[in-house]
Amino acid sequence: MTDRGASTRDDAFSAARPWRHRGRRRVLTGALVATALVVLGPTTVPVASAAGTTAPGPLVRGVSGARFGVHTPIRVVTFNGPTYSLAVGLANHTVDGTLERPSVMCRTTPGCVAAVNGDFFDVTPRGAIDPGDVVGGIIQDCVLLHTPQISHQEVNLDQHTVSQGFNWSSTLEVNGSAVAITAVNQELPMRYPGVDLPLAGTLLYTPAYYIATPWAPGWTTYRFAQVDPTVSPTTLNATASLQFVGSLAHATHVAPGEVVVVAPVGSPLAALAPGATASLTTTSSAGCDVLGGHPILLENGVPAVVSRADTYMWQRFPRTVLGWTSTGSTVLMTVGGTDERAGATAGQLIRILQSLDVVTAIDLDGGQSTSLFANGRVVYHPGRVERPVATALLVLRTPAASGTT
Repeated sequence: MTDRGASTRDDAFSAARPWRHRGRRRVLTGALVATALVVLGPTTVPVASAAGTTAPGPLVRGVSGARFGVHTPIRVVTFNGPTYSLAVGLANHTVDGTLERPSVMCRTTPGCVAAVNGDFFDVTPRGAIDPGDVVGGIIQDCVLLHTPQISHQEVNLDQHTVSQGFNWSSTLEVNGSAVAITAVNQELPMRYPGVDLPLAGTLLYTPAYYIATPWAPGWTTYRFAQVDPTVSPTTLNATASLQFVGSLAHATHVAPGEVVVVAPVGSPLAALAPGATASLTTTSSAGCDVLGGHPILLENGVPAVVSRADTYMWQRFPRTVLGWTSTGSTVLMTVGGTDERAGATAGQLIRILQSLDVVTAIDLDGGQSTSLFANGRVVYHPGRVERPVATALLVLRTPAASGTT
């Protein structure tokens, strides 16, 4: 596979992580406001944003990584207290469908004052209808939007914690039988360099992702209508009522107000008649706002041991990191660079983070996807233009704080 305009490296951090990147784009709309200070090294630079009322975002400052062997620009956004919060940003606000950059996701999200790129994502072949899909799990506003494609680390944005896996369960009750869901909104089957995973289990799709449901000989696509189309069908720790519409012997896109289940021939769903009812129960203790990343760098002050096989983390690359200090401050950090030549290794990242009193941290997507948007402007990206991505991490100003000057 080839990425559109990406480097040959394309952020593959090990043989176990063979996916590539791709992104989405959307027309720039909205405006951020006022003037804020961006501190780059020893110089304080005023950064003008779009005209409007005064509502500056968090401070962006530069730090030196020279004593850790890093000689590329390092930018840090730090905030604490109730003024700002973190949120998952989705390309086109539905992840798949169009191309979008972190700055665009921020500009089109009310209250957003800063953004960085989010989780790693894979690529579909050039010319394919559907864009690439994110790799880790996504929970947004207590709705499960995506389950991990492969083993992937996760970060709980609300609880400021990281985890090695993704805790979730989803079950469809039909005619007295419980049908376990094995994937939600994944782009399956997975076929990337070094990975060829067939369809497996029972797969569920909602309108949240505009990806075609998969299909293969021996599989059937079952369409359900949501009884209450105003409630997300995969709301955590809740049960949604569904009504069976009919079956298809091919792939399809999920229409608004529908849920589509792809299951092997002979599953309990085969006995359903149009109009029959079913219930979908989704549970998770992972939190209400969760995003994937790789790897965990620090956890409760303990540095991670990064495998030598994880070549992406042992080499120098541009980086994007999310972490929290011992006093609870949130830290977003980008490290500039050039793929495989300049930037930071995992060890250098950890030492820089420790110098900033960060005790828990996870590495997000990096390389050419590294991007920092703050206070109305793109502060950093390593390429000629800011790269489209699948997800972003947004800094939102709280509604109460938005009314202040």
